[in-house]
Amino acid sequence: MQNEIPPRGTLRYCSLPQLLASLKKKKRSGTLTLQKGEAKKSIFIRDGTAVFASSSLEEERLGNMLIRKGKITREKSDKAAKLSKRLGKRHGAVLVGLGYLKPNELFDELKLQVREIILSLFLWEDCEYIFRETPPPEEIIALSMSMDALITEGLQMQEAMRRQQDDSFLRKVDGLYGNIKKLSYYDVLEVGMDAAPEEIKKSYLNLAKEFHPDKRQEMPVQGLKEKLTAIFSLINKAYHTLSDETEKKKYDAGILKRTASKTPDRAEINAEEQFVRGFSEFKSGNYWGAMDFLRGATRAAPEHAKYWAFLSLALSRVPKRIKEAEETILKAIELEPHNSKYYVQSGEIYLRTGLKKRAIKQFQTALEWDPVNEKAKKELEKLEGKKKRNKD
Repeated sequence: MQNEIPPRGTLRYCSLPQLLASLKKKKRSGTLTLQKGEAKKSIFIRDGTAVFASSSLEEERLGNMLIRKGKITREKSDKAAKLSKRLGKRHGAVLVGLGYLKPNELFDELKLQVREIILSLFLWEDCEYIFRETPPPEEIIALSMSMDALITEGLQMQEAMRRQQDDSFLRKVDGLYGNIKKLSYYDVLEVGMDAAPEEIKKSYLNLAKEFHPDKRQEMPVQGLKEKLTAIFSLINKAYHTLSDETEKKKYDAGILKRTASKTPDRAEINAEEQFVRGFSEFKSGNYWGAMDFLRGATRAAPEHAKYWAFLSLALSRVPKRIKEAEETILKAIELEPHNSKYYVQSGEIYLRTGLKKRAIKQFQTALEWDPVNEKAKKELEKLEGKKKRNKD
């Protein structure tokens, strides 16, 4: 390593593998703390070896980890936590003292907890760090974890994540390119017809950055640059049209004219009528009535994702229909896999049924399709313990 790594900085300029490798090589002892938003994690190092780690995230606490694994109950964890606070001892030591865990079980679980906390940091690409030459707390159970092994596994995780992101990006490119002649400028920029100029510009800048043909030169995919060039050109054309007041009025008039001149068939008329009535019932709080009308809309026009999505909303408000609500929103996603709002809706359903991992996956997928989806960001932040907000 040619340049000296400063004891304080950001992972934007110095990767975690470089940082850990430097601390190992120099056999440093101290505490490496990383912070992202309100989440804070620390790695305690002795002579270049990781001996412990801690996290401010609730789900990464030892008690919660043991509860998820079925090792202890919530009641036992709470009892040990209260006693731990009163005696000034660590939670794990109290669990052993109460007979809830054997000493060797505690050691094994602590090692797994520390490993998971450290490896999770390899997915923090942009956060602040600081290394202080302060010894680990005396009350910790010192472990000995190979820094080389942690770095190797962390790099493998990063590579797996990159492949997942690349696959998601390629699916999005194929979806846009395959519908390039059907999409309106509003669809392209992922905004509504009533979007303010600031919203249009913000979306344009994010999309132009994401789909710039020169950004993905490292991906050896045949035809990718041609697809990106076509998409990027359409994004620019859409922005220049919708950001110009005169051009936008002409474009909107054309959309309204085409819509007015189109003669829908009887099934489409019936489906829309059923949807409008269902939506009205939903707004008034009559979810049973809304459910019936929206079912009618999906039967008349089963290819419309919007009808399935609103039917799912109605079902989710009716007792004992949450499973059907899940199946229905998945149908909407199948019809419009690029619509981030549907992934958020399915994530909220999974949260209500206690399927936290599935919910996280849906919120993450929503952000893959729409990196600025605020609802998905907020839900992930709550799940990850980054911010404590009251539930809506």
